[in-house]
Amino acid sequence: MRNNWEMRYTILTFFLLTLIFFSQTGEAFRCGTTYLKQEKVHQLSSEVATAPAPPHAPARPIGFQRPFFAIDFARNQQYTINTTLRASGTHCYIYVEDAEWQENINPLTMQIILRAFDEATPADPRRGIYDILTDDFGPPPDVDDNQKVILLFLNIRDIGDRHTTAGYFMPIDQKRGVLRHPTLGPIHSNEADIIYINTNLRAPNFDAVQAVIAHELQHLIHWKHSPNEEIWVDEGCADYAAFLCGYNLNQHLNAFQNAPDISLTDWSQMNQTHLLAHYGAAFLFMLYLNDHYGGRQIIADIVKNRLDGIAGITHTVAARGMPKKFSDIFADWKVANYLSTWQGLGTVKKQYRYNTPVPVIKPIFSHRIYPATGKNRTLANFASHAIECKIATAGQAGLTFSFSTRRNANVDIKVAYLSNTGDILVEPLPVKTVDGIASLDIPKFGTAVQRMMVMPSLQVENQSFSQQTITYNYNAFEGSLGTYTTHILPNPIHPNYWEIISVPSETTAAQAFTITLTYQNRPLHDAKPMVYIQNNKQAVYRYAFHLEPEIETADIEWRIMRGDTIIDEGVLEE
Repeated sequence: MRNNWEMRYTILTFFLLTLIFFSQTGEAFRCGTTYLKQEKVHQLSSEVATAPAPPHAPARPIGFQRPFFAIDFARNQQYTINTTLRASGTHCYIYVEDAEWQENINPLTMQIILRAFDEATPADPRRGIYDILTDDFGPPPDVDDNQKVILLFLNIRDIGDRHTTAGYFMPIDQKRGVLRHPTLGPIHSNEADIIYINTNLRAPNFDAVQAVIAHELQHLIHWKHSPNEEIWVDEGCADYAAFLCGYNLNQHLNAFQNAPDISLTDWSQMNQTHLLAHYGAAFLFMLYLNDHYGGRQIIADIVKNRLDGIAGITHTVAARGMPKKFSDIFADWKVANYLSTWQGLGTVKKQYRYNTPVPVIKPIFSHRIYPATGKNRTLANFASHAIECKIATAGQAGLTFSFSTRRNANVDIKVAYLSNTGDILVEPLPVKTVDGIASLDIPKFGTAVQRMMVMPSLQVENQSFSQQTITYNYNAFEGSLGTYTTHILPNPIHPNYWEIISVPSETTAAQAFTITLTYQNRPLHDAKPMVYIQNNKQAVYRYAFHLEPEIETADIEWRIMRGDTIIDEGVLEE
């Protein structure tokens, strides 16, 4: 079992920080997980003499001194600090690095932290962080057999850019002896249940520090249930834990508000610009599960579920009598996010809104002037975009919209319509799996329909392909396409010559159409323009072409398009 556990330890080397805030100076605090979590750790030695002996470790008096191993993020190595036990509570020991005592940490700090951990929080004046989280998620591990969690306050040595690591949980401390990390080298376990908190948070109040503690305690508890949990689930649950205790998470939510197109599940490309947005997305997803799939109990069940990532969430939801694919949950969640921008404009079904107040998530692209075009837009897996179309003029009559991508599967598109009655309708927009094309014709846009929003996403649940992306194009044109009647006409005089004529239902038209002929899955004529002819009050579109005698006309497929919008299609026959 030990060897198997170590092999699966690849992506769980460390659960370093977790909660991120902005200080008064605008400096943002970073998660060290992205630097250290994806490495494999190997055991170098097993049991050591310093390991606590059962049945219980002896109680430590205030003033007890002990060295701890800590991580130097700037030099990618471990180092030793000297600490002193400054406070002891029902559920915790609070150690402080000696160099930080009376500098950034003092006895008043100890009183406030001890009360928050053991006695009272903004969410419940009768329960501290420990009781709130353990009541829902279960008790933390107790590797040092003292029935307490160590809160270790230290000056975390950091990289020194605009982000600072606020705290971390280190799973290595749950093992004994020395392990080897490919980047940090030999790593010593402190053999204790420890939460590391930076003494230099410089937050405007103690709530920020307490939120970090709640966030990190969730990591410690989650590790006990599911040591290989994927980072996005663990971080989402950790932010939810801080929220459960009543602490403010606006910085994470605001970051996601400013970058709502980041991936929920893939943090491998996380950069400093969108660092906070990943936390905001993960937390908001857990909040959506809270609102629609069982309240705080669904998050507690996810924490306790030993399955990881998407599998853990779908299994947890199904166990509560609500079997649903993860992709379907995600699709509803993305709609709820983007429809927040229509708050106050209309009413929407429950599945597309939150019960808890959330920030307004604005569309990535918004248009009021047409034609509108988007080219080579990139969309990551389990990320979503929103393209909003508003009325250009009071007399606008209709809108056509087309979407195209080379991806032929796992693309989900939802379309929302805001009517002039205040109703909001949400419908799926099918994508043709053969060529990745989807199109809309909305003749009532500008009259009965006031706004339209298209929300595409790539949703590949297979972990082996989880880092895929798609590139897509879209076009929006003012005016309705109407309906068309297409006539296939062989030339009665010249064999092998043909004409395709498309006649619109309207008496006049002025659209640029193209036609594509395909024979045995290869193009014969690719996106060739059709000739527009105005005959009295009737407009027609014409395309003439020649076929080689050996070509079977019954095997030729034709398609007429306006941009990426399909006007008509069929098979050529005599």
